[in-house]
Amino acid sequence: LKDFLRSLKDPLIPNAMWKAVTEAAVKSYSDDFHEAVFCLPEKNLHSLKFVITHLQKVMSIPENKMSKENLAKILGPTVVGYSSGDPSPLEMIGETVVLAKCMGRLLELECQ
Repeated sequence: LKDFLRSLKDPLIPNAMWKAVTEAAVKSYSDDFHEAVFCLPEKNLHSLKFVITHLQKVMSIPENKMSKENLAKILGPTVVGYSSGDPSPLEMIGETVVLAKCMGRLLELECQ
């Protein structure tokens, strides 16, 4: 999954929409996050829904040893991406918490 996501030209959250989506994710459970996600380009939204639905199924398996928080930390950079196409190491470190928070919120969405 991570290899596929890394091979994409753009992350599932396009750089042009990254700030709106991540800022809404950091807010405490507002409708802004849902609206920001569902305003993604159609191809991105369908791919994101597929990935999130798959990860939700993985989380529901009793034998799974990865918590939602761990999945969010590991997959946030590849699913959400960074604020720029070529972030510096300092930017990557600075955005780690935001990426995990955003990915955690994505894992809570109803995608059906």
